[in-house]
Amino acid sequence: MNKLKKLLKFNLSHMACLFISIIMLIGVGIYVGLPWLIDFYIDNTAVEVSPNTHKVMISMLYSIGVPTFISLAMAWLLTMNISKGKSFIKRNVTCLRVISICSLVIAVMVQFFSTFLTSFFPLIITVIFLLLALLSAVFANLFQTAIKYKEENDLTV
Repeated sequence: MNKLKKLLKFNLSHMACLFISIIMLIGVGIYVGLPWLIDFYIDNTAVEVSPNTHKVMISMLYSIGVPTFISLAMAWLLTMNISKGKSFIKRNVTCLRVISICSLVIAVMVQFFSTFLTSFFPLIITVIFLLLALLSAVFANLFQTAIKYKEENDLTV
């Protein structure tokens, strides 16, 4: 039973790393082909887009792609550390804080670019990324406290 739990934990953490890696590879492919994907989307939908809006969409997606990729890289590093059994280390706190900052930057960028686009969807994305920023900041503080307690515990033993 104990070996089964270890095997299940090992597989789930490595599957999370693999999943994040796949998302990062797909994201890089989308990032490279973004102008063609936007043109394909506009041509195959009934959306009327002015040339100005087209430029705003491309610049928005390119600028949001950088903090998104940084967040994914930090999430990958975080899951790698956790899969190695290094849950409460300062590097994980740093990863969570970077994810929080990047999520906040994404929320601000989406809200800024939503002034140029007429849609309700950017407001939903903004709220989601603000919640992600808040949750990752809370978890970073939680991990920081756990690290402090772990260091105190290691000193007493």
